[in-house]
Amino acid sequence: MASASTDVKGAGWGSFFLGLLLAWLALGWNAPAAAHPMPESVVWIDTTPSGMNLTLQLPLNRLEFGFGKTLTDQPDTVLARYGDELAAYLLQHVGARSEEGGWQVLRPRLQVLNIGGFPELQASFTVQAPAGASTRRPELLYDVITHEVRTHRAQVFLRTDWAGGYVGKAPVLLGELRYGQNSLFIPLDRQRSGAGFASLFEEGMVHIAEGTDHLLFLLMLLVVAPLAAQAGRWREMRPLPQVLRHTAWVLTAFTAGHTATLVLGSLGLVNVPSQPVEIAVAVTIAIAGLHTWRPLFAGAETLMALCFGLIHGLAFSASLSGAGLTPWQHAQALLAFNLGIETMQLVAMAAVLPPVLVLGRLQAAWYAHLRHLLAVLASVLAALWVLERSGAIDLAAVSWLGDGGTLPFLLVLLIWMLAVGCAATRLARPARG
Repeated sequence: MASASTDVKGAGWGSFFLGLLLAWLALGWNAPAAAHPMPESVVWIDTTPSGMNLTLQLPLNRLEFGFGKTLTDQPDTVLARYGDELAAYLLQHVGARSEEGGWQVLRPRLQVLNIGGFPELQASFTVQAPAGASTRRPELLYDVITHEVRTHRAQVFLRTDWAGGYVGKAPVLLGELRYGQNSLFIPLDRQRSGAGFASLFEEGMVHIAEGTDHLLFLLMLLVVAPLAAQAGRWREMRPLPQVLRHTAWVLTAFTAGHTATLVLGSLGLVNVPSQPVEIAVAVTIAIAGLHTWRPLFAGAETLMALCFGLIHGLAFSASLSGAGLTPWQHAQALLAFNLGIETMQLVAMAAVLPPVLVLGRLQAAWYAHLRHLLAVLASVLAALWVLERSGAIDLAAVSWLGDGGTLPFLLVLLIWMLAVGCAATRLARPARG
């Protein structure tokens, strides 16, 4: 009876921490992004099998000088007043060509956006290469605004190149167009079958392998996976089939959670500012550290992994935007990125679980000391990350603690050394007898 009461109390504390974290995160759910003026134009390039898509972001207070009519007095009515004229103007000043000749530029889709009080026109073009022409060496022709405003600049970025494998990465600046310079060659890698899928799979693996915070959270889950809670303490080792089954359930729940928010976030259906998400990730590590010391979620580890997976998925989604991708490409991107994440989780499980099982079976005291050490380390690091991500401190001098996965690698190496030492000690005993 005492054991059941203590387990309920432990689960209650876990529910309290979880509820507090989710409530705090919800406060930042609809927080507006920081607004800033955009004095220059931006051109985003997304390649397609038949050519490329161009997305132009044009500040109205500059566009009106090139267009020749006032646009900033009533931004909401710009398209109603000048939609056709703006489309015709843009078609005159946007083009593309290659060695085979000029490319066809279709009528743009126009939208007026208001970002923090700074209105801009977004124009989306489909640009098609001539039949039989290569799409890998285009030249952009562009002098929107710059033909009239000599001080204006248009920055050109490659956002996605699915055929060349450039996807899931930060847009790369290709160059700048200005008065007197109205053309820019677009260097693209050669087309490779499956390049986009392979790139996103690798990106998912790297995201976990180099993410110290995510690896540390997984480590906390795996270190206590072989243990069963009793009377509010980690007491006995589970039988091996139960360990494997329990670990599979916990990791599956974590996967389900982060997959859900990864999909929603990358589709733009859920938009949470990155700062509260990164702070929340650090808090999950702190709670997981406390749980590693003493069971907060006795009997509810799967639910904990699911809920915390939702939070980690929001962090993953920041690395995978669907911008510039077709629906089919986006579906492949989600699958590939998630498969990369799951592959690294399985690698982590294969690296951590065997030595932990050896320690638990052969030397329970060493195992307990290791568990307490990791719990303290994870909680302290998580507290430091919360302070850093809140802007209270700067950890630049010890940046290796947060990037590159160096610390988790060293911790796993320590676990293996202890396990090998424990096994060697056990094997040496009969020889001395």
